Amino acid sequence: MFYLDSKNEEMCCGCQACEQVCPTDCISMIKDKKGFTYPFKNQEKCIECGLCEKVCPFVQKKKIDINFNGLPKAYYAANKNVDTLMASASGGVFTSVIDTYCKEDFAIFGVQFDDRFKVIHSYSESIEEAKKYRKSKYVQSDINNSFKQAETFLKEGKKVLFTGTPCQVAGLRLFLRKDYENLFCLDLVCHGVPSQNIFDKYIKYIEEKYKGKITDFTFRHKVLDKNGKWNSKNIKVKVNNKDIIHKPNEDLYLKGFHGELFYRPSCYNCQYANPERISDITMADFWGVEKLYPEDDVHRGISVILVNTPKGQEMLKGLTETMSLKEVDLDFVIESNAQLNRPAKKHLKYEDFFKHINNERFDEAVNKCIPKPPLIKRIASRILPNEVKKNIKKIIKWRG
Repeated sequence: MFYLDSKNEEMCCGCQACEQVCPTDCISMIKDKKGFTYPFKNQEKCIECGLCEKVCPFVQKKKIDINFNGLPKAYYAANKNVDTLMASASGGVFTSVIDTYCKEDFAIFGVQFDDRFKVIHSYSESIEEAKKYRKSKYVQSDINNSFKQAETFLKEGKKVLFTGTPCQVAGLRLFLRKDYENLFCLDLVCHGVPSQNIFDKYIKYIEEKYKGKITDFTFRHKVLDKNGKWNSKNIKVKVNNKDIIHKPNEDLYLKGFHGELFYRPSCYNCQYANPERISDITMADFWGVEKLYPEDDVHRGISVILVNTPKGQEMLKGLTETMSLKEVDLDFVIESNAQLNRPAKKHLKYEDFFKHINNERFDEAVNKCIPKPPLIKRIASRILPNEVKKNIKKIIKWRG
């Protein structure tokens, strides 16, 4: 079921490994009608070497050669530095890893916004500059030629820290065709990736709504809620030199993202939505952590990390200087995180959304597929304490 043979959209994650490995440059990435890119092969230039299939994460997952040595193990992780914690999506794992790993002669690969809010992979040889890779970007990044750049650095003897989604890390490992001692891979537990096209339409909608150009954008902005607890799911945009914060239950992009409305087709058939990771360390939000540590101030930001390899285990020793770490039950972590159990479930209105988005405004397309709840429910959501809402949900679920 290799995509270049089958043209099955669910069998291509868009990692671009096939494009970068091709010795004759006969593969290029082309956008489809939904805005996702897929490889296209120029048959006249193809020499039938088969390298494109050998580096495909959907075809070759079982051939990724990693020494797991009885791992993974799971750990509660929170950065000891409050400023770092507040500047991170959850527990500040990424910052601690780069501080520990990148002492000299290194290159850090991560995901950033460019000056047009395009989401791209890039590299930095500065720890300070690499801070732009912090916090989630809920858009599929353009890998560009990052795999080739990483390989060049590795062969030069530089340390390379590569961060990405599981399928991107798999694409890198397959592209390299061997494990380098000076390579450290960090992945995240991924829900799914929307296309840049969808995000562009959302940006346009926000700019039209607030009548100005966005000059800054943050996905996981932390604010104190009305109950005095930190919430890290907000979006913050700067328009006309003014900061505007969207709560997660109000923002339409988050509504569609968390509603699994507009991910890449392969995300609903993800080969990596399970505990069998292919990175050295996996980082994620620690869902359910308050059940294990009710006395801790977990709302300010707690991550869970899965240590997957001996290389990751060695890294853990260095993280103790900057992070509070506690080993936790792996089964609890898996049970609490849906994306460690199964891929996302495609929304029933998935195809309808893409029909709407090509002809209508972003807000209209989302609201037609995920209508607003009744007014009384919206009011109740704003005024009722979180514990009361949780109990109501339990009662509804029990009666159902």
